Amino acid sequence: MVSKSDESYCLFGAKALLKRLQDVAKEIDGVRKADDIERIHDMRVATRRVRSALPLFEKCLPGKNSKKWNKEMKRVTQALGTARDADVQIDFLQGFLDNLTDSSCRPGIQRLLLRLQQKREKAQGKVLEAMDGLELSGVLEQMGGTLRQMRVQARMHHADESSPYVYERAYLAISFRLENMLAYETYVTQPERIEELHAMRIAAKRLRYTMEVFEPLYQDDLKQPIKTARRTQTLLGDIHDCDVWVDYVPQFLEEERERALEYFGHARSFSRLKPGILYLRQERQEQREKLYAEFVEFWQELQAQNTWDNLLELISQPLPEPVSDAQQGQA
Repeated sequence: MVSKSDESYCLFGAKALLKRLQDVAKEIDGVRKADDIERIHDMRVATRRVRSALPLFEKCLPGKNSKKWNKEMKRVTQALGTARDADVQIDFLQGFLDNLTDSSCRPGIQRLLLRLQQKREKAQGKVLEAMDGLELSGVLEQMGGTLRQMRVQARMHHADESSPYVYERAYLAISFRLENMLAYETYVTQPERIEELHAMRIAAKRLRYTMEVFEPLYQDDLKQPIKTARRTQTLLGDIHDCDVWVDYVPQFLEEERERALEYFGHARSFSRLKPGILYLRQERQEQREKLYAEFVEFWQELQAQNTWDNLLELISQPLPEPVSDAQQGQA
């Protein structure tokens, strides 16, 4: 039999998931039209938010529904990844070209932009397939029906969605995500640890999404911690974007050299592309250094302000009693 505490938590979870489900549904048409690059981004964020929330309320959902729904949302997120990455890179290169003063660098950047535009056009087929699959699967309707039924049932039993148990679960979930992010803190001062800094970005994103789930419990008190996690995620994301460019440029040059050899039988035409591509790589390396310095300074400010300790204190205040280490291990 489901306890009163569980019903309170499930009512809170049903409301949180329904809101995120609606955000997914409203983005479908915009993603299909592809006339605004932010639509794919918004859809990916919406599906990630559903995926972040589902494990938190897994015990409230019947059977294996949580895993099934999570799998479908993940499929959509991944299917849109190539298109989104190309959109971001195209947008960046167009701005880069607008500010380019050295004409010798233009051919290389223009060629790179062309290849990315071709890649994006090809990716649209996968985008449409993902939207078709999402709608045909019926998962949105299934999720919506189940969650609305959960909400009605809990309200019939007068469940309190802000009960002490809900605050306990919020504390466990947020503190768990915070601990995961802080596990990478040792790499903050190691700029060469590209993979670990990227993993820290993902952990910051998950912390942010988890705080957003429970934000209604704390009125406006989580707004600043959420903003801080977003800033952490953004800075590390910008650093990662630079790393991607620096890593991709040599690969692109080799691909274009091979194309020239195959098409012309020699690589003389390839030489006009190199100045712009090498300049782009140098610029991205320099920007990476600036962004990294900015991130380290930002993180040191967070440490000086005891930002994360203050977050733990904030979310522990409504608890009926201190959470034990054993309870934390169950998060």
